[in-house]
Formats: sequence, structure tokens, C-alpha cells
Amino acid sequence: MKKKTNEVAVGVFVIVGFIFLTLVLFFVSKVYSFRSGYTFDVMFEYVSILDRGAPVRMAGVRVGEVSKVDLIYDETKQKSRVKVKLFIAKGVEIRENYDFTVRGAHVLGEPHIEITPKSGNFPVVHQGALIQGTSLVEMEELFNQAQDILKTVSSLSGELDTSFASLAKILGTVEKGDGTIGKLLMEDELYKEMNAFAKDVRAHPWKLVRKDSQQNRKWYFLFLA
Repeated sequence: MKKKTNEVAVGVFVIVGFIFLTLVLFFVSKVYSFRSGYTFDVMFEYVSILDRGAPVRMAGVRVGEVSKVDLIYDETKQKSRVKVKLFIAKGVEIRENYDFTVRGAHVLGEPHIEITPKSGNFPVVHQGALIQGTSLVEMEELFNQAQDILKTVSSLSGELDTSFASLAKILGTVEKGDGTIGKLLMEDELYKEMNAFAKDVRAHPWKLVRKDSQQNRKWYFLFLA
């Protein structure tokens, strides 16, 4: 009789231990099968290191978790995409126009789905719905964009260097008195004549319309040029 009692006690202990271990595994893996709520799928192009059990937050508050992440082939778009199944706690209302984005997809962050509410009287998301999410930009693409920007900046820098070199050459020519502009700026006699003519025109503008002032008009147009 005592032996049978011991066997029963051992059996009960094993059953209780199994139930306890099962509950621990459920909670450690963040699968809350006994919670009330609903699930729906969100499609992404890229989710980085997001995985099962990641939190789902809305306005920073945890409202659920990622229950499944699958890579599927989208026949409509003819490419592979990521389908993420979300479990949302009962009583949390989410509408179809809300934004679904992957956040914290880096070494120091916590990968999670962020739901951003938006205004508008759109239908509420129900069990089994399929929503389009906003995908992350892959790091490789970001690096390529950065390289393109650096190439553009480098090209502009080279063009500026060329422009500055040309400007320095022109200024050097002017400083030496070479060329038309250089001669005008460096020739004292010519400068004095043009200055005197300008003063005379301002004092006697009627001279420009006289028939015998052809030379004056020539100087006037030269001065304007």
C-alpha cells in the first residue's frame, strides 16, 4: 500500500513539474497562449534582426508581441517579402491607416514593431487582417547612398578647385596689366581721361547730342561698357 502511495506521489510530482516547466517555457519564449487578444499579419520588405517574441508598441506602450516571422514569395510583386504575425491584446483598437514600422534594429536597441496612430475614420483591424507595413532601409543601401553623396561632394570640390584656379589666373593677368581689363585698370592716363570725361558728361549732358561730339559719344559708350 505504501509503495502504491509513493508511486502516486511521484506521478503527481512529475505532472506538476511538467505543467510548471511548460508554463515557464511559454513565458520565457513570450508566447502568451492564455491571453485574450487577436492576431493579424503585416507585410514588410525588410525587418533586419526582428524575430519572434519582439514587443509590439503603440505610443511607446507595449500592446502585444510578434508571434511569427516568415519569409514568403509574393506572387503579385514577384519577389520575396517578410510576413510578420502580430498578437495584440484584447481591448487595443488599431485602425488600418496606422503606420507599422520596425524600430530598434541595431546593436544597442530593442527590435520591436512600433504602431503610430493617425487621424481619420478608417476601419478597425480585425482577426486575420493583412496590413502593409513601412519597411526599414537596408544598411547596405544606406552605405551606397553615403558613397554616392561622397562622390558628388568630391566632384563639386574638384570643380570648385578648377574655378578658383581660373579666377586666380584671371586676377594675376589683371594685376600684371595684361588684357583689356588689365590695361584699363593699370593705365593711369587712360583712367584719368575716362574719369574726366565722366565728370564732364555729368556736368554737361547736352554735349552728347551735339553733332561735333562724335568722339565724346564714343568715350561715353566705352565708359558704359
